[in-house]
Amino acid sequence: MKAAVTEKSVLKVPKPEGLDAQDRPVKVLVVDDELIVRKLVTQVLKSAGYEIVGEAGDGKRAVEMFRLRRPDIVTMDVQMPIMDGLEALEQILQVYSKAVVVMLTNRQEKELVTKIIKAGAKDYIVKPIDRKLILAKLRKVRGISY
Repeated sequence: MKAAVTEKSVLKVPKPEGLDAQDRPVKVLVVDDELIVRKLVTQVLKSAGYEIVGEAGDGKRAVEMFRLRRPDIVTMDVQMPIMDGLEALEQILQVYSKAVVVMLTNRQEKELVTKIIKAGAKDYIVKPIDRKLILAKLRKVRGISY
C-alpha cells in the first residue's frame, strides 16, 4: 500500500542564498585583474545562486560594465592596471551613490583597510579567497544573517 504524500512529509529544500526576497538572483559584477581569482569568485557565487552579470580585469572596464549592467553587488580588487579599484569605486559611487562594493585585497594593513572603507566600500576581503568568507561577506552587505 502506498503512503500518502502529505505537506509535512515533503522535504523542504532551502532556497539558494544568492536569491533576493522576490526569489530573483542577486546580480554581481566580478572585477579582478587575475583571471583565476575572477573565475574562483564567479564559481563560488554561481554555486550559491548569484547571477554573474559580468567580469572585468581593470577598473575602467568595471565602471563601464557597472553603468551598463547595474549589478546589485560588485566584488573588486584594489590593485589593478589601467585604473585601480579605489578610483573605480569612486567613479561607481558617482554613477550610483548607493552601490554595494566589496573590495578584494592582498594586504591587510590598517591604513589600507581604513582607506577602502572611507572610500565607500561596504566591506573588504583579504585574499586568498575563501568560499565561506566571501559568502558571509555578501550576506553581511545584503543585511542577511544565517
